[in-house]
Formats: sequence, structure tokens, C-alpha cells
Amino acid sequence: MRALVSLLALALVACGQPPEPAPEAPEVALEEAAPSPFIGAYTAMSTTAMSITGDLDASADVLSFGKGFRIEGGRVDANLAGDTDLSAGGGTINSGSGIQVSDVELRRIENVRIAANAPSPNLCGGASASYVILGRNADTLTLQIFSGADAPGPNAHDTQLCGIYNYMPAA
Repeated sequence: MRALVSLLALALVACGQPPEPAPEAPEVALEEAAPSPFIGAYTAMSTTAMSITGDLDASADVLSFGKGFRIEGGRVDANLAGDTDLSAGGGTINSGSGIQVSDVELRRIENVRIAANAPSPNLCGGASASYVILGRNADTLTLQIFSGADAPGPNAHDTQLCGIYNYMPAA
């Protein structure tokens, strides 16, 4: 009888205890996009950059220009390199800019903001700019501006290169 009472007491104690916590799920590290190698300040180097854009301050989603305007838009996932065809028969980043680039980033142009006292930038010769490619090597940053519905790349049919602007890292 004593054994039965002890067993009943153990069962009551066991019922009153909270359930054992479930083992914690292992933390899954979210893969973040690599930071852009283009973030920083640049000095206009080419004649077109000096006359149309001025100096450049590049952040993750904004390109701010010394002439009073900015291009807003995020990166587009594309495997572009300096020798990638930009459209059917349209040349490459290297051939367009005249420099051999080691890093390339494609961004969609979602908005162009112009300061109240700034002239309207004519980035694409009157056409609406839709994409910008940033390419760089150790000494030079090139911006190549495109119009058209397709993102620049080997399969693009509706894309036109309409402006090339070169910069050097600010001292």
C-alpha cells in the first residue's frame, strides 16, 4: 500500500510539472547580399561626367551627383562582367568605357530626384533612363546609363546604351 501511495504521489508531482521544453531549433544564418564595392565618393573624371553629373557619392541604393540630382534604385541580380555583351551586338562594358573593369553591378533606375535649383540632367539624350551599370577597377569607376525595357545583358533586345560617365575615387 505504501508503494502505491508513493507511486500515486510521484504521478501527481509529474502531472503538475510543466512539459519539458522542446529543443531549440538551430539558428539559420540568413545570407545577406554582399555589400556593394561601389559605395564611396568619386570625382568626375570624363568630360561628360564633369559637365552633366559632377562628382558622385554612391550608397547602396542611391547615386547622388554634385550637379544637384540623384538616381534611386536597387541592385538587380545579374551575372555581368566587363566582357559581357550588353545587348545583341551592343558591345561590352569594357569596350564602351575604355577601361578594364574588375567589379560590375547593375541597378534599376526607379526614380531620379532633382533639386529645386538644379538643371534637369540629360543622362540619356532625351530618352528615359532605366538602368545603370557601375563598373570599376582600382583607378576608375564607370557609370553606363541605359534606356529601354530590358536590363542590359546578352539576351537584351530592348536596351540602348545612352551615356558613359567616368570617375576616380575621391582623395
